[in-house]
Amino acid sequence: MLYGHSCPAANLSGPDTAEAPAPPEPTIPLPLLAQLGAPPDWSQLDTYQRTITIDEFRHLLDHCYARKSVDYQDFIQIWPDRARIRRQSNHSEAGFYDLYFLSDRRKPVTIDRYWKTPWQLPALPANEHRPLLGVHIALDPGHIGGKWANEEQRYYKIGEDTIPVQEGDLTLQTAKLLEKNLVALGARVTLTRRALEPVTHLRPDDLAADARAWLVQRNNLPSEALIKKTAERLFYVSSELRTRAEILNTEIKPDLVLCLHFNASPWRNPYRPAFRSINNLHLLVNGCYSRSEIAEDDTRLEMLQRLLQRTYYYELALADEISKTMADETRLPSMGYDGNSGKSVNDNPYVWARNLLANRKFLCPVVFFEPYCMNHKEVHARIQAGPYRGLREFNGTYRKNIYQEYADGATAGIVNYFRRVR
Repeated sequence: MLYGHSCPAANLSGPDTAEAPAPPEPTIPLPLLAQLGAPPDWSQLDTYQRTITIDEFRHLLDHCYARKSVDYQDFIQIWPDRARIRRQSNHSEAGFYDLYFLSDRRKPVTIDRYWKTPWQLPALPANEHRPLLGVHIALDPGHIGGKWANEEQRYYKIGEDTIPVQEGDLTLQTAKLLEKNLVALGARVTLTRRALEPVTHLRPDDLAADARAWLVQRNNLPSEALIKKTAERLFYVSSELRTRAEILNTEIKPDLVLCLHFNASPWRNPYRPAFRSINNLHLLVNGCYSRSEIAEDDTRLEMLQRLLQRTYYYELALADEISKTMADETRLPSMGYDGNSGKSVNDNPYVWARNLLANRKFLCPVVFFEPYCMNHKEVHARIQAGPYRGLREFNGTYRKNIYQEYADGATAGIVNYFRRVR
C-alpha cells in the first residue's frame, strides 16, 4: 500500500481491452441525375450485348451522340472487346457496366425495340393509294398552352385587340390537322395530349422538395424564390414530358414520334415584347450530348439505349426528307447552331442533332420540328388570321393558313420517306 495516497484497484486482467469505436461508414454520394430522373437500371442494356461492332459504336458516339469525344471519355471507355460504362459518375467504387461488342459481322443480330423499322412493315398491295398503311405515328404537340401558357413561358401578346400567341395552343391545332392528313394516308395516329391541360398530375407545390434537393446537389443556394422557379420548371417540362414518355413507351409504342413546336427569337427586353426580324426553320434528331449531360447517370443510359437501337439512322433519313418539303411549303431559310447545344450530322443545313428531354425519353425514332419564329411580325399576323380556308395574301404572297401549311409540309415529307423505303 502506498501511504498518503488512494488509488483504484489494480487491473489484474492486464491492459485495457475495450475496443475503440469503429469509424463511420463512408457516405455514398447520391447519383447525379437529370431533373426528376431515376437511378438507372444498367441491366436494361443486357439485351444489347454483342449486337454492335466496336466501329459502329464509336462512329455513332463520335459522329452524333457526343458533342465531342472528350465529353464522354471519363464515363465510357472503349476497349477492344467492350465498352466500359461507369455505373455512377460521382462514385468510382460503383464500378462499370461492360457492354461487349459484336465480333462476327456474319452473325444475325436481333435488336430489342418496340417500334417497327420500315422493312418490317407489311408490303403494300399493288396500286395502294395509302402509303402509310401499317405505320403507327405518335404526335406530341409541344408544351401545354391554355391557362398554363404564361407559367410555362410560351405566351406573348402585342397590341390591345389581338389574340395572345400561346405555343401550346398552336401545336395542338397543328397536330389535329396533321392527324387528319396522316389518317387519310393510312397511318394509325395517336396524340400525346388532346387538350390544353397537363398530362402530369403533379403541380409545382408537389415538386418543391425535388427542386430543393436538385439545387443543393448542384451547390446552389436554395432560396425560396429559386426553389419556386425550379419547381415550376420541373412541373411544365420535366414532369410533363416524363409522364408523356412513360405513356408513350409503355402503352402507345409507336413506330415514330413527331414533336411539334414553333420557334421564337430571344426577346431584346422580355418585359416589353417587340417583333424580331428573324424567321426560320430547322428540324432536330437526338444527339450532341455535352459532358455534363453524359455525366448524369440516367441520361447516359438513355443515350446508350438510343444508340444501341440505331434510332439515329431512321431519324436522320426521315428528318432529311421532311426538311425538304417543309422548306418548300414554308419558304423559310434554315437556322444553324454553333456546335455547343447542337451539331451538324450531315450536309443538310435544316437538320441538326440536339439533346432534348422529349427526343431522348421517347424510345423510338423522333423528329423534332422547329418552324416559324412566333415573335416575327408576319408569323404573328398569320396566327391572328386563324385557321381560314383557301389562300390569303401576306406581304405579297398567297399562303395557306399557318397550321395547314405546317401540317402539309410535314405530311409530304413523311409520305416521300415511306414511299422510298418501303
